[in-house]
Amino acid sequence: MYKPGDYVFCKSGGVWRVTAVHEGQVELESHENPGEIQTLPVNSGEIVRGVIPVEELQDVLSRIPYTRTIQAPGAKVRMEFYRDAMEKYDELQWVRVIKTVYMQEREKRLMPDEREYGMRAKRYLHGEISALLGIPFDQVEEFIATSIADDVW
Repeated sequence: MYKPGDYVFCKSGGVWRVTAVHEGQVELESHENPGEIQTLPVNSGEIVRGVIPVEELQDVLSRIPYTRTIQAPGAKVRMEFYRDAMEKYDELQWVRVIKTVYMQEREKRLMPDEREYGMRAKRYLHGEISALLGIPFDQVEEFIATSIADDVW
């Protein structure tokens, strides 16, 4: 069971902080948009999981340079891989989506819907990093780049 102060992932969009739990309901505040509140039944299935421990996040960040892109024979299959990766709510899967979308865009082979997957994966990953490390959301990308360049982890 979650308690006030915990951070969780919701299917409807990213990282939320638990503000209260009462009578089978959980009240959440968006980490990305403070002040945005939603109340859900505890067993609604909307809350996917809690955020990972900082140690696991550090491991994920250290593995970013070595994480492979998604390999697929065509755009349609690649889109299926994106969908599957996003449904796992796994940080390394989000990194794979982000890197793949970046490479497709760089090679000018990006399909219209791919950008949306990349943006959502980035929002999820950056939201978790922001919540766990106390970094403002808009500074996470720079933090990741610096961490990788300096081999902080």
